[in-house]
Amino acid sequence: MKYCTKCKRLYTDTNESHCTLCGKALIDNPNHYSPVYVVTANGFELERIKASLTDADIPFSVSQTRDDTGLQILNAAPPENSQIFVPLSFYTQTVSILLGIGALNHADEISEQDEEKLQQERSEHEEEMSPKKRFWVKLLSIILFIGILAAVVFLADWIGHFINPNFT
Repeated sequence: MKYCTKCKRLYTDTNESHCTLCGKALIDNPNHYSPVYVVTANGFELERIKASLTDADIPFSVSQTRDDTGLQILNAAPPENSQIFVPLSFYTQTVSILLGIGALNHADEISEQDEEKLQQERSEHEEEMSPKKRFWVKLLSIILFIGILAAVVFLADWIGHFINPNFT
């Protein structure tokens, strides 16, 4: 799988060496946090996609296309075309959601090999905490919170006595 750092698009054809849109050289194995272009949408479709991604707790960003900015300003109309980007680690989940709501065609779907590769990369970067470790982290957090709270109270009391010795 290859990736264009300028257009933020994935290329599953390993024979490609340059982006077909901008001509920039493609890189191999992008970072799992890299933003990836998913779809261009507008109006109600854009709002529907944003709501679906928000419901699924998938981080995304929306970028307006630059083609019709002048007309938007003149007409005071909402942006006509917006591109949606998600982190690479959420790409397969996003594609399946967009296929489910009909925002993507099956022709836009990625191959099974690439999907397995993306899932494997995502699972490698997700560090699951064991229940025992989670318990100790929570306990330590509570103890630290109580300690900080006590330190603030004692510091406020000390400052009060420093300012006014008759302060009780």
